[in-house]
Amino acid sequence: MPEGGGVVSTRPSPARLSIVVLLALAAAFQIVRTAVASNFVATNPDLAVRIWPANPRVALAGAMGEIGQSAAAGQSASLAVVARAMDAARRAPLLTGPFLIKGAVALSEGDAARAEGLFREARRRDPRSAAARYFLAQHYLVSGRPVEGLAEAAVLTRLVRGGSSALIPGLVQYAKEPGAVPTLRRMFAGNPDLRDQVLVELARDASNAALLMDLAGDGVDASRAAASPWQAQLIASLIERGDYAKAHALWRRFSGVPGRESALFNPQFAKLAAPAPFNWTFAAGTAGVAEPIASGELQLIFYGRDTAQFASQLLMLRPGDYELRMRVRRDSPSAEASRLGWTLTCQPGTRQLLDLPLAKAAKADGALAARFTVPANCPAQLLALGGISGEFPKTEQATIGNLQLVREGR
Repeated sequence: MPEGGGVVSTRPSPARLSIVVLLALAAAFQIVRTAVASNFVATNPDLAVRIWPANPRVALAGAMGEIGQSAAAGQSASLAVVARAMDAARRAPLLTGPFLIKGAVALSEGDAARAEGLFREARRRDPRSAAARYFLAQHYLVSGRPVEGLAEAAVLTRLVRGGSSALIPGLVQYAKEPGAVPTLRRMFAGNPDLRDQVLVELARDASNAALLMDLAGDGVDASRAAASPWQAQLIASLIERGDYAKAHALWRRFSGVPGRESALFNPQFAKLAAPAPFNWTFAAGTAGVAEPIASGELQLIFYGRDTAQFASQLLMLRPGDYELRMRVRRDSPSAEASRLGWTLTCQPGTRQLLDLPLAKAAKADGALAARFTVPANCPAQLLALGGISGEFPKTEQATIGNLQLVREGR
């Protein structure tokens, strides 16, 4: 008797049904790729097929494994493989696989209610079936049942390696829907790794700033903020858009930095929780290294082979006159040997406001200072310490301390 009652329905031909199944499975597996596809692959399905090819369980595992491999490679499985899977499903109707196949067919035919029932039955038979969880999550989210959908999605991320990555695009899109924030926050409470991935993706678009604040909730606590990749990404997105004021305001909020004006942050080069770029960014590589030391100074080694930037900080100086001061100790006292120095450049753009070589430091006490003016059309400034490669590379070492940036005429 036909399923769903005594009414006889017109069934598609085996060839047409195979095509429908192929399309349904290819679409589903392409979305989740290896994460869900790997759920079907036995420890050694090829060996199992050689030992007992007539066993429907073995045949189904082998066929589903081939479908999974095709999906992982971004390809559609052949009609022959899908036909083998369907034949095995007919011979072993109590396995999980047949319910997933029939559910995929039901979805392709527009029968969402029957598909849900089949996927739920597959989940009941195997609660650890990543495929069943995925199909249900997708079905619930598409049909406007986010609480159930996200519950399935949360389980899926714990079942398979890489499962969360398959869900990120959908969760990012759902986060923008009205009323999604409370539901997502409940889900994220039990899955902080998934939360961070979604927030980072949202932070790539600076226009999502308000949404991120809502989703993060207590994630803006300053004691934890510096370790949050999404906050660094949001600041970077705002800077890329040219919204320096908003980026700086959020940086202060994330870092717990007081709102009072300060020309230069952290002049002692201390290892503070506040993130870049409004705190120091230090670089190390084949060109050299810059490293803060306990005395509140910055120690720099430059090999002279490659032009490089070793330390930098983005400033928010108001228009006016300033002076940069410091003390410098160098192991190469000759002026012509030194190619290390500070620059200050308007952002955005390349207009240079300051070029201060370390070689100009006084020989007696190492004092070094220079005045510069910030114009009205310079919303942010990049202060950078770097080295320029020379024709005859020579290693230089310098220590910079007592760094000050003072606004004049106050």
